[in-house]
Amino acid sequence: MITVITAAYNHALFLRGAVESVRSQVHQDWEHLVIDDGSTDETPQVLAGLCRDNRVNEARLRTFRTGHQGSPAALNAGLAKARGEWVAFLDADDEYLPDHLGLMLETLGGRDLALGRFILINCSEHSRPVVPDFYHPGQEIEVEKIESCTGLLFGRRELFLEMGGFHAVQSSDTDLFNRMRQAGCGWNRASRPTYLYFFGRVRNHLAARELHADRQGRVSSSG
Repeated sequence: MITVITAAYNHALFLRGAVESVRSQVHQDWEHLVIDDGSTDETPQVLAGLCRDNRVNEARLRTFRTGHQGSPAALNAGLAKARGEWVAFLDADDEYLPDHLGLMLETLGGRDLALGRFILINCSEHSRPVVPDFYHPGQEIEVEKIESCTGLLFGRRELFLEMGGFHAVQSSDTDLFNRMRQAGCGWNRASRPTYLYFFGRVRNHLAARELHADRQGRVSSSG
């Protein structure tokens, strides 16, 4: 079974789309864990409604609420509660194409990790959005060129636990992938994109906040 883990913080407007995209998977051996990271909007009510929805098997959609500790902590809580042999990730404002989970299993083969590909749907005001470049501190990289993000990671749950999960650092997803690679983990890249990455879809988008903080820090240090 595959456990899909979603960390949600004030994503009430988009959660149904994320949950429905998991429900619509061709590969149906899954459970979906949504960790509400102390949301202050209608996220709890939306999740309660989804659990009551007859179109969603409640036993496969499991929701948990924590105090607000940030996305890495919420994702780690999901890893701890996961029942599947494999884990996949889905941001609360993103969606899967119907063949995502099946393709990730196929891509994994006998390797440690599978890395998906995304279709960028730019919802920001920038024509070529950028984020801080993990591998080149102080620089930025176009979103279309990033190597990995949370929703592209797929592998055995035990591997993610052995690696210590997500650390509370900037670009925690790339940090985890980099640690896995440095540890000698082998990985395959998916042949086609099956992950819909809605960049800048919500006001408190993590990448936008990190970029703003990074820019502000450089302005302060230069002043």
